[in-house]
Amino acid sequence: MVHIFHYHLSSGLPAPVFNRYLETLPPDIQKKIKGYRQWQDAERSLAGYILLQKGLENLNLPPIDFSSLTYGEFRKPGLDNIHFNITHSGDFTVCAISKDQEVGIDIELISDIPLGDFTEFFNATEWHGVLNAPDSMKAFYQLWTKKEAFLKLVGSGLNEPLHKVNIDKGLIHWSNQHFVLQEVDIDPLHVCHLCTAVPAPGFTISGVFL
Repeated sequence: MVHIFHYHLSSGLPAPVFNRYLETLPPDIQKKIKGYRQWQDAERSLAGYILLQKGLENLNLPPIDFSSLTYGEFRKPGLDNIHFNITHSGDFTVCAISKDQEVGIDIELISDIPLGDFTEFFNATEWHGVLNAPDSMKAFYQLWTKKEAFLKLVGSGLNEPLHKVNIDKGLIHWSNQHFVLQEVDIDPLHVCHLCTAVPAPGFTISGVFL
């Protein structure tokens, strides 16, 4: 089972609330969050850590000791016996947690971008599908979040070229393993996908208020 927790950014947390949550984090993480110039970026980043804290509490799991975080080759954070992944874009921060297996999740705000700048990330068949879809922009983000969720699961992020990740009927075949993609319906203006190993576990979705 995968448990998905999300936070909706609105008009900004009051400073006392923001600082109260910030003070629960280690100094190095506080410094990183304080380094953002835009309040939206700082709050999205803060929300990721708080979602992880609140998610573990909701699942009756031990509270997190951020000093115990481990980091993979490309700086993907992890915990012993708990798998999680955090993503944020637009108005949402999302955290997926599983006790059973690695997870990858990606959310993107659907916004107008010059699609021609992204052809190198997709193969010819994929790009044809994007350009001929009823809503090309949404089709682009559907495809992008699927690939990005997978790359976040394996811990490489965009260090692995997206065009090498081929999707076949909702599955990705990679290094003799099979991974499944599931859409997560959080908000009509955002696209979100979850990636897990086959067989696909079920998932729950919960909104969290700070």
